Amino acid sequence: MMKRSDPVIRMGESLIQYGANNDRIYLMRLDPKDTDLVLNWIEETLSKEGYSKVFAKVPSASAPPFLNAGFAIEAEIPGYFPDGSACLFLGKYTISARKSYNTSRVAEILSVAEERAGEGHPPLMEGYSIREALISDSDALAGIYASVFPSYPFPIDDPDFISDSIADGKTRFFMLCEGVHLIAASSAELDLLSKTVEMTDFATLPSARGTGAAGALLDHMERVVRDDAFHLAYTICRAEEPPVNILFSRGGYRYAGTLPNNTQISGGFESMNVWYRPLLRAPLFY
Repeated sequence: MMKRSDPVIRMGESLIQYGANNDRIYLMRLDPKDTDLVLNWIEETLSKEGYSKVFAKVPSASAPPFLNAGFAIEAEIPGYFPDGSACLFLGKYTISARKSYNTSRVAEILSVAEERAGEGHPPLMEGYSIREALISDSDALAGIYASVFPSYPFPIDDPDFISDSIADGKTRFFMLCEGVHLIAASSAELDLLSKTVEMTDFATLPSARGTGAAGALLDHMERVVRDDAFHLAYTICRAEEPPVNILFSRGGYRYAGTLPNNTQISGGFESMNVWYRPLLRAPLFY
């Protein structure tokens, strides 16, 4: 089983994850009314716990107080919010070493990925099928995630976490099967306020790699959320893993920035790339 993930708390109408597992504070969602409350809490918590990074997703109009408090912009998704404004991904570090990452390796992977931009994904192969997961599939999903990831920033190896996520309607999991056998999975995390969706939690069994499972899952999830009027999809993916960056570039996603040493996956900190794709709006918004 994976190491337990960091807890998530609500502060006003904002959501924050924090803890030693990722050695960070992650402002997952900011309600602008909570800005002063959240910034004060972050400073107090850093002084007590000494986490080495704060990662914050904030509306562009709410960014100035964060920038004044020592945050810097690491990625930007234009047109993220319904009014057409951007979402900024901000970083602040208490240990300078955490800000340092292999920039040449990440640039090399981005170059390879962008050579495949807009190429598209092959169709689902015969004998394979995709369906949305039900609460009754929670054990099977937890099993595939536990087998693929020794550790992960959220407890997706826990059937109760998955069933609760499905039940609250904010995360939709998808399963790719060969016959009756589950071989790959992914999820769409829905933000009902911004009408955006994070494409995440891609896992493919080692024996099924090379089958195009991730591309088929991504294309399927896009069709589903587009039908529900979600206007933009994005991902936060492992910056030094060529296949996942190629996956999103091929799917028409645009690179938005790199988050240094942002996320604990499989026992170590990994830098993450942000990619996004408009699903509904005209290009002028972006």
